[in-house]
Amino acid sequence: MEYKQSVKPDKSIKKDIYLEQKILSASPEQLVAYVFDVAIAGCIKRDFDKTSSALNILIRSLDFDSDTKTKELSSKFYQTYSYLFELLRKKKFEKVQSYLKDIRLTWAKAMNVY
Repeated sequence: MEYKQSVKPDKSIKKDIYLEQKILSASPEQLVAYVFDVAIAGCIKRDFDKTSSALNILIRSLDFDSDTKTKELSSKFYQTYSYLFELLRKKKFEKVQSYLKDIRLTWAKAMNVY
């Protein structure tokens, strides 16, 4: 007699495949918006590690090697993200979330991504 085990599809695998495809097909501007989304979700969950990881990714995405105007803008974003880290260390998740939402909204409008 043969034993057949019924295997139910794992919904998380489908979700991961969808997420992977979403990331692989995203523009660089959209990827930055996704990182903001992760940081905001981390704040909502009061997850220090998730939020700080996302902030680190945002910092590493800054371009200090381009023209003067880009360097200046990157420097301002670096200062902003550093301030958000300071707030995060103080466990002020709501304040960090509020700033991130504002920055993400502005980014999405400027880059025409959502």
